[in-house]
Amino acid sequence: MSNDKQNINKISKEIVSMAASKASLTVPGVNQERDVKISKEKEGFTIDVYVLADFGAKIPQLAWDVQNAVKEAVEKITQQKVKAVNIHVQGVMMPEKGKKINE
Repeated sequence: MSNDKQNINKISKEIVSMAASKASLTVPGVNQERDVKISKEKEGFTIDVYVLADFGAKIPQLAWDVQNAVKEAVEKITQQKVKAVNIHVQGVMMPEKGKKINE
């Protein structure tokens, strides 16, 4: 593979990661995005988003909202299909103290 193609793939994944991260942080109840992992296949992108939730957030609804926000944002900027968005809630943050509980 030429260096140009490698650079395009690298930049593409970085842009997708940034878009997914930004989209996840717009969802109410997401306290912090910890990591985003991207894989690209023929069928489209598979995106894994790792987040911390606010205490009291309804996790199933939060995950659904993050999935939709990430899918919409990535498809809009890349014009490519998103095959899957997997949400990993890695903990819950207490709003008044900022301490992580239940990791």
